[in-house]
Formats: sequence, structure tokens, C-alpha cells
Amino acid sequence: MLVNTVQFSKVSEPLLVASFFLFLQQSQDVYRGKVYTKHHGSLKKKKIGLIPKCDYQKTIDALKAAADNSHAKGRLGYYLLEKYEELQCRPTEKLIKRRSTRQESSLYYVSIEETFDVVKSAHISTRHCGRDRLLKELHKKYANISTKAVELLKSLCKECQKKRKRPMTKGVVVRPILTKEFSSRGQVDLIGPFA
Repeated sequence: MLVNTVQFSKVSEPLLVASFFLFLQQSQDVYRGKVYTKHHGSLKKKKIGLIPKCDYQKTIDALKAAADNSHAKGRLGYYLLEKYEELQCRPTEKLIKRRSTRQESSLYYVSIEETFDVVKSAHISTRHCGRDRLLKELHKKYANISTKAVELLKSLCKECQKKRKRPMTKGVVVRPILTKEFSSRGQVDLIGPFA
């Protein structure tokens, strides 16, 4: 009998890992879909800092072109140079917020596709804390993580859903008085000031 349970646990372990990764992928897809729909209008107006991956790379390319071309930058070139910097990480290039001095810490811009991974890792590292504490932690390193993106992840987190569920409070009257005739029974409250 012991051998069967050991074999069962060996079989179920890969299934648990596979089901966990499937759940993670599904929640990631749901998250990205909701972020795209919530910020679709504001992405067109350029009011939100969440950037799609293709626009992220276009912004880096336009920033490089504006930095290389010293004579004819144009309005967009000046805007990009004033707002962004490019940070060269070995294989990739990252977009960071413009720093006033080199000693100032870098605040990274994140694309929509990377938002889930960034917020999820910060959420887990802060032990499923509240929205404000998580935003404070994220704003130390990232420039464009919005409150809506954090709230959306918290609404998808199963651990946070378990923490939010609280037992329902029961009514004040535990046993109501049931009578067949009017004024045949009465109830007196014994708690209170006696004069």
C-alpha cells in the first residue's frame, strides 16, 4: 500500500506543476487582455504610461535618432530627449525616465507585456500586501506602473481573495419572539443604565 502512494505522488507532482503553469499562463492572458481593454482609449491619447511592446521599441529607436541628429531634431525629438533616456543592458535596451544627475537611481519604463511579470513578482516579494504598499515598492524602480494595473492583479490573485473573505456578521436578534396572539409575550433589555 505504501508503494502505491509513493508512485501516486510521483505521478501527481508533474501534473501539479503543469497545472500551476497553465493557471499562471491563463491569469497572465486574462490580465493582459483586461489591461489592453482598460487602457485602450488612454493609449491612443498618450495619457497613460503603459506602452505596448512595438511602441516601446519605436520610442527607443526615435530616441536614438534624436540623440544622433544634433541639428534637426524637431518637436518630437526634443520631447523624447526631455522625457526619456536609453539604458544599454547587455543584450537589450531599456527605456528609463530622464535623470537630472547621474547619481540618481534609474526608473524603468515597462511595456504592457512585461507589466504582469513585474507586478506579480513585486506582489509576491511583498507577501501579498495592500495596493498602496505595493505601489510604493514599485515606484522605487518603475516609472509607469499604474494603480489600475496593480488593482487588476490583486483582483486576480487567489491568495488575496482568500485574505479578503471575512465571516458574515449575524443579525442583532438571535431568536425572535414568535407569538400567535398580539402582546402576549414581551422582551426586556437588561443591559443599560438603571435609574
